[in-house]
Amino acid sequence: MSKAKYGKKVLKTIVCHRTCHVCTWWRNHRPGQPVRRHRCVRNHIGSARMMEPASAVRGIRELEEEGTPVGTIEGDGDNTMMARIKQELNLNLTKKFDRNHIVKNVGKSLYELQKAKNLRLSRAVINHLMKCLKYVLAKNQGRAESLEVNLRAIIPHQFGDHSACRAEFCGFKRNPRIRYIHKSLPYKTPLNDPALRLKLEEVFTALVNRATSLADLGSSQECEHANREVTLCAPKNVFYGGSEALDFHVHATSAFINQ
Repeated sequence: MSKAKYGKKVLKTIVCHRTCHVCTWWRNHRPGQPVRRHRCVRNHIGSARMMEPASAVRGIRELEEEGTPVGTIEGDGDNTMMARIKQELNLNLTKKFDRNHIVKNVGKSLYELQKAKNLRLSRAVINHLMKCLKYVLAKNQGRAESLEVNLRAIIPHQFGDHSACRAEFCGFKRNPRIRYIHKSLPYKTPLNDPALRLKLEEVFTALVNRATSLADLGSSQECEHANREVTLCAPKNVFYGGSEALDFHVHATSAFINQ
């Protein structure tokens, strides 16, 4: 998908097939005989997990051959794809992390902490922390130093420690003479569990160490939208992958998005 300033268009569609209906039927019903001549759709050998990096390499190669160079890729933190692109195409592309994936991964880590028996972490606290993270990421794009400082302050702020806070994000810093109320925390009071604070700081320290890369985030929302449109046209509960029917559905969806 291209960015908004280029019209949010589908630039390239890659469809991978692990099986072919004709080949499978011939092996099952005519064992030992050569498969009849047909247009075999099988073009991927390996696991389904390797389809994404293989498709990325193939798509970038075809775009380069067509005169459309690729400079930046936006997505999750999958390094396998970047390694294969560098190895097979000898290209050093810029990788931008997807904002939604960053927040979602932090949410998974917080819900894993919720399962610990010795920690009390409610859903309301998790939602509040994720809201704070989204706000900090949105307001500090292009400012790596400011992002690092504000990420460090998120957890201490929830425990009533405002020494690392900045006035632009902290009401206590703006007016310290008035009693500060944590409106989104339980009982509107700061958290007070030292063990919980230690675990939460471990989760957010990983983000602090990546502040430079998080200060320039991308968004794969257009690609997720395109994938959603494909699933509406080719539902996952119906298997189209053994024939060219899947290709027709994907290409038709791309044409619909680009019109």
